[in-house]
Amino acid sequence: MTKFTLYKIYYECGLMYIGRTKQPLQSRLRGHFFKKPMQREIDIELVTRIGYAEFESEADMFLYEVYYINKLKPSLNCDDKARDELTVDLPYVEFVQYDCKLMEKWKTKINEDDREYERKRKERIDNEVKLRELRKRKSKGEVSEEEYYQFKESMGL
Repeated sequence: MTKFTLYKIYYECGLMYIGRTKQPLQSRLRGHFFKKPMQREIDIELVTRIGYAEFESEADMFLYEVYYINKLKPSLNCDDKARDELTVDLPYVEFVQYDCKLMEKWKTKINEDDREYERKRKERIDNEVKLRELRKRKSKGEVSEEEYYQFKESMGL
C-alpha cells in the first residue's frame, strides 16, 4: 500500500522545509541530502529534527503541503508559496518525530565526498597555475613546444 507522507525539516533556527512523498521517507531524505536532481538541497549537518505525518489520500497530502507552506512559510520552500496570508484554517495534523537510522552514516559519506571534491578542485587550480606559468616560459623560449605539450598531457589536459 502506498503511503502519502508530508514531512517537515528543521534546522536549529526553526522550520526550513516542508515536502511530500509517496516513496519511503528515508529514500526521499537521502535525495535531499545527496543533492539528487529535482529535489531541494538540504544541508544534513544543519538538520536538527524531522517530523512527518501520513495521509489517507494523495489529494489530502497535496492539500496539506500547500496549506502548511503558506501557513508556516518555511524559507527553503519557494514553489506554491503565496505572498499574502491564508484566510482559512484546516484541521490540525499531528506530526511524529522521524528517527532516521542512517543519518550519521550519510553525514560521514557526504563529508568524505566533500573532501574529495575539494581535493580535486585544488588539484585543478594548481594545474591551471602550473600551466599558466608554463605558457609564459614557453612564450619566452625557456620551454620547448614538446616539453609544453608533454606537461599538458601529463596533467590530462
